[in-house]
Amino acid sequence: MDRSPSPFRKIRRKIEAQDRLTLEDGLELFGSTDILSIGALAQFVRERLHGRHVFYSANLHLNFTNICTTRCGFCAFSRDAGAPDAYALTLDEIEARVREAVKHREINEVHMVGGHNPALKLDYYVAMLERIRGVSASLFIKAFSAPEIEDLARRSDLSVAAVLETLKKAGLDGLPGGGAEIFDPPTRQKLCPGKISAEVWLGVHRTAHRLGLKSNATMLYGHGESDAARVAHLLQLRELQDETRGFSAFVPLAYNPGDQRLPVAAGTTGFLDLKILSISRLLLDNILHIKAHWAATDLKFAQAALSFGVDDLGGTNLGENVMHAAGSRSPRDLSSGDLVRCIRDAGFEHCFVDSAYQMS
Repeated sequence: MDRSPSPFRKIRRKIEAQDRLTLEDGLELFGSTDILSIGALAQFVRERLHGRHVFYSANLHLNFTNICTTRCGFCAFSRDAGAPDAYALTLDEIEARVREAVKHREINEVHMVGGHNPALKLDYYVAMLERIRGVSASLFIKAFSAPEIEDLARRSDLSVAAVLETLKKAGLDGLPGGGAEIFDPPTRQKLCPGKISAEVWLGVHRTAHRLGLKSNATMLYGHGESDAARVAHLLQLRELQDETRGFSAFVPLAYNPGDQRLPVAAGTTGFLDLKILSISRLLLDNILHIKAHWAATDLKFAQAALSFGVDDLGGTNLGENVMHAAGSRSPRDLSSGDLVRCIRDAGFEHCFVDSAYQMS
């Protein structure tokens, strides 16, 4: 007999039958405070897909420049050109960091994002990829968010497709999901008025998928967005995934208020974090993996999230700067062994993969 609380009986039956949840279902879930029942539903789906496996990688984060013309109000990482702490790494510095991480930390992936720096031309990006590929042919290179790609295409007077084809030829394997923030137009206008629209973000990923480049998807939450905006964001991702099947994972990103750059944003709570992860697992029925980005919360929370629909703890995130600039107090130099212990202690089986979920 179905003993689920009555508000979730219909939703549970849909999930058991693998029927798709609707906008109304998503709003009902967000409106509930019964996090244990929501989490149990998410965990049912997660174990149906992945059993007790938890995926992780050993990755280096390379934030190659913090100079950015967009300067989103919520971002603590970006700087104006000429600021005392503004920087752009040279190609030699980038190559040296990758060599060091390959030799001493045995990474299998490089994750790169940066600001919209007008001084860096397409040839810099191409050379960066070629230099990294020269260090190791087996590294998975996941780099450049959709806003970076659009900015580079516009500055180069090229199409997004032409830029992506050039970068793929130089060694690019996939795109991260950054820059999605929240798709709801009024909320997006308040949060990041200088950033590309939701339609453009989706278009960049659509083009990448058609070119054979897989990508992640994200959502920034905890900055004052409504439940309706959250559900609509997830359903737009689901719609594109129906079309392209190009998203490998969804990664919710918790807003950290840090120095309170957004005056009305209080940040997140553990309750909201678990609700976002669980409901994402339930609504995104066509995206295989839900990833907890522990650098935005902390490792203990990410470990608990493995029982609320999450199957991926991401990577070691060596050198991560963006979340830490926003006030994250998570560890900076995690090892693969640390992640393995975290997974085992939570009662799961660890699987070492790259962003294409290829076993290493």
